[in-house]
Amino acid sequence: MELLKGAFQRATGLGGCAIIVLLSSFAGAGGLGDYLVRFSTNGPDRYSDGTLVGDGECYALVWSPKGFVFSGFNADGTTVSPRDRVVLAASLAKGGRCPDALFQIPAATYQELEGGEWSVCLVDTRTANGRIAGVAANAPRRVNRWGKVRGEVTFSPVSSLGLLGAAASQASGAKARQAGALTPGARAGVLSEVPECARHPRITSFEVAEGVARLMVEDTVPYLTYTISSGDAPDALGEDRSADRVDGDAGKPIAIEADAQGSGCFFRVTRAE
Repeated sequence: MELLKGAFQRATGLGGCAIIVLLSSFAGAGGLGDYLVRFSTNGPDRYSDGTLVGDGECYALVWSPKGFVFSGFNADGTTVSPRDRVVLAASLAKGGRCPDALFQIPAATYQELEGGEWSVCLVDTRTANGRIAGVAANAPRRVNRWGKVRGEVTFSPVSSLGLLGAAASQASGAKARQAGALTPGARAGVLSEVPECARHPRITSFEVAEGVARLMVEDTVPYLTYTISSGDAPDALGEDRSADRVDGDAGKPIAIEADAQGSGCFFRVTRAE
């Protein structure tokens, strides 16, 4: 790993600015037939609400078979289509963008996926309190929304790393910066799908006290955030701006509160989007 890092820094002149990751499942000395994949974003990258992406947020390198486009993420971090694959997910965001990142892909894996469609996605993994959930086991812990990054994913053989000239790399970086002035940053704006395996939330108790409705809810999942819809009739429910936003918990009930507008008000537990 250190040899790879040192060679890349010498070749590119990026010093500590590059993020270099060796896929953990393939740890060890890189083979000459392995490939390097490189990407970055110009930024500023944002969540759907316009907030600047937080440090440590997830970017995912995804793959789809030739002739197909990436179908997106489920809320639990899996892909909507079984054809698609998350090749790597990592907590890369820093300073509102994805810095120059370099990943090593074993030759066998690259050959298996050769000819497919590669892209990079920004993933919103924030919990109800705004903290970044990040990644685990090479997948986002949760996906609220996601968006494809506009930019090129480049590949080169590991054997060519030492041949890269600093001048050529600097010229490439200057070109990227110039293009960045015209290219908008990435935005995680596409709502993730709820996987079929997700349990349906179940209200186990309901009470109103001092103008506040309190619902106890079971059968929730940690990768979804829940809230309440309310209205004057069961078929006329809408967003309740007074309601809490609470992350699910597979091990115990969660409590969601909202203003009680009257004895005739109806409530329903919904996903917070």
